[in-house]
Amino acid sequence: MRTSELTAERLIESCLERIRVRDGMVHAWVEVYEKEALEEARRCDREFQRGNWLGPLHGIPLGVKDIIDVRGQYTRYGTPLYPAHVPAEDAPAVARLRKAGAIFLGKTETTPFANNDPAITRNPWNPEHTPGGSSSGSGAAVADRMCPAALGTQTGGSLLRPAAYNGVVGFKATYGEVSNEGVLPNSWSIDHVGFHCRSAADAALLWPCLREEAPRPFARMPEPPLRSRRRTPGSPPRLGYIREFFEAETSSEVLENLASVRERLRSAGAEVVELPFPPSFAFVGPCWSIIKQAELYAFHRDLFEARREEYPPKLGVRLEKGAAISGHEYVEHLRRRIVFQREMCDRMADVDAAIMPIASTTAPRGLSTTGSSIFNQPWSVAGFPAMSIPTGLAANGLPFGMQIAAQPYNEETLLAVAAWCEEVLAFAAQPVS
Repeated sequence: MRTSELTAERLIESCLERIRVRDGMVHAWVEVYEKEALEEARRCDREFQRGNWLGPLHGIPLGVKDIIDVRGQYTRYGTPLYPAHVPAEDAPAVARLRKAGAIFLGKTETTPFANNDPAITRNPWNPEHTPGGSSSGSGAAVADRMCPAALGTQTGGSLLRPAAYNGVVGFKATYGEVSNEGVLPNSWSIDHVGFHCRSAADAALLWPCLREEAPRPFARMPEPPLRSRRRTPGSPPRLGYIREFFEAETSSEVLENLASVRERLRSAGAEVVELPFPPSFAFVGPCWSIIKQAELYAFHRDLFEARREEYPPKLGVRLEKGAAISGHEYVEHLRRRIVFQREMCDRMADVDAAIMPIASTTAPRGLSTTGSSIFNQPWSVAGFPAMSIPTGLAANGLPFGMQIAAQPYNEETLLAVAAWCEEVLAFAAQPVS
């Protein structure tokens, strides 16, 4: 666009054409703002002709998960149970992207209330397989080249796991660094807003646009120790490979891919060392379950008690569990979360980032599940910045992914490490269409 080789209008038109051709099979979109997006693209082009560049995302079309408010457009939450509404204001994350010049192409499909009852979206690599969830539509839309990037959210693995299943990049920053206002809550203590995109370079462009100048997180976050390693820009990274827990739960095919990835990274100059979890990791699963379910029930309580039989079945089970959690049990797990954050910060002080599997398998066959979030929960509970990057294709043609995490507030290091790994791995496959 800066060299006039492409206009915002032409870019929007190409995305709309792709949606028209492919979305009848993929079902990534709840609603497409065709008229509004084209009008905004033409405005961007007129501004450019006047010499005005609107920002780092000038004319770039983005999708938005349908639990995030876009002014003047419906938010439906993936279910007819909760009253759809038309907000008068953008969610702060949307407002920041709009200020940077982005154009909003439409709302992407989400699982009901962004939980674990599946959406209608299919995996563009193979429609017989899940795209993951709950950011199902965002991951599928980016993978299928319907838009360059899309907003999603994560409380367990709702952003990074769909990124892996769909063969795209997923990114979430440190908890609280991106505003959760204007977003349907699952867990005020754990929720993250992030995005799917196609490369670490795109992620590095999007992240500063989303970052809040004065974050107001619901829960506290620790600072990394002063002794933490300082990465030399451009140099090969020092990576901590987390083997325990992950390898015990992972398929042989995924482990073989990750072993190959580690060897390729080593050959390119990376130092890969073993990085064990601290003792407090034993509480991560219970912390995620107790904190999320208690806070989920706190939000849904009145509607759930009035219309329990109408709730999706898997979400109903979570809410019933949340209703039974005592106050002292909830507080104890908040304390255990803080211990894990502090110990994990200390464990990661000597590496640039940690790497590990992102899911036990490639995208499961069938649409009755969105997959398991257990591999992503440590970084959601801890609130550490984390990414997913694609690392190859399995024998069945579905993409592999690798999870990368860094200490709190080390997003720039995380992005630099991801870009370095991405260059070495050179993944360039796309869904066949």
